[in-house]
Amino acid sequence: MGAVDEGRWALRLAVGLLAGGVGLYALYKLTLDRHQEEQVGRACGGRQSGKQKLVHTVSGLKLAAANRGIADAQPGCVLTKSPDSLEQQHLQVVLGLLQGTSESSTREQTLVTLGNSAAFTTNQDLIRKLGGLNIVANCLSDEVTSVKVKAMNVLNNLSMSVANQEELKATTLNSELQVAGLRVLTNISVTNNYHHMVTNSIPHFLKLLVEGTESIKVQVLKILVNLSANPGVAHDLLCVQAPLSFLLLFDSCEHKDILLRLLIFVANLKESLNLLQGSVEYEMESIHSVLFGNPTPFSHKLATLMLYQDNEVKHQVARIIIK
Repeated sequence: MGAVDEGRWALRLAVGLLAGGVGLYALYKLTLDRHQEEQVGRACGGRQSGKQKLVHTVSGLKLAAANRGIADAQPGCVLTKSPDSLEQQHLQVVLGLLQGTSESSTREQTLVTLGNSAAFTTNQDLIRKLGGLNIVANCLSDEVTSVKVKAMNVLNNLSMSVANQEELKATTLNSELQVAGLRVLTNISVTNNYHHMVTNSIPHFLKLLVEGTESIKVQVLKILVNLSANPGVAHDLLCVQAPLSFLLLFDSCEHKDILLRLLIFVANLKESLNLLQGSVEYEMESIHSVLFGNPTPFSHKLATLMLYQDNEVKHQVARIIIK
């Protein structure tokens, strides 16, 4: 898989995480064929060396497996079993191995095994009952990108189950899943290459911005700032409907990191607006109308923020007013 294709794949998966369980389920159909092709290619080449390495790695975990009452399942053998033949004790071994090692290649292999097994309905339910959703979600914090991508793919497969969809949907907002998806999108949105692929998610970004925790808001704003620096998507940002409580974020009591990024986002949009050719009609509740209608409550917010005791904030307010 080329770097560009892998970037697109990771981006689709990250957007799926933002959409919750239902979004993950929808993305399953988009990614399953690609995922299976990747696994077939790996199965045909280099399997022996990987298997030897795994057998060596998991041998030290056999005692822990025995303590869990699953000594009959050999970890090294479980990872090479056919996905449709995995039973509860085998899945317990795989999940225990995923928790018990920090070695990247081993984690990747266990995630591949879980991803393949999660294509079967029975396994989807078993993995959830064994606490697998949280175990896999924790892999999204791994420093290795390939581990994160494989973990997201497992979650996509698991979300075929309605029960899993509900659990994912209930835990997505303000969760590690949400933060992980946002971090992937933040990294990808640093350049303009993939901006056009996330324009449909702009309303969801804004929803997270007004409803999320402080860490969620900061992460969302990093993405919005990156998008707003690209004049090519300015129209998409300006046309989207603003959440009812959007203007409440522009308050002097708001955390500086959030307020500053909000103002940079708006200042970038103002500069891009000046570059747009021709007249465009915007809906009354669009971001454009809320921010740049004349006169608007936002103008009063800016006047108040000119008194803010921070030069960076004042500088961004000046960018908005002067341009």
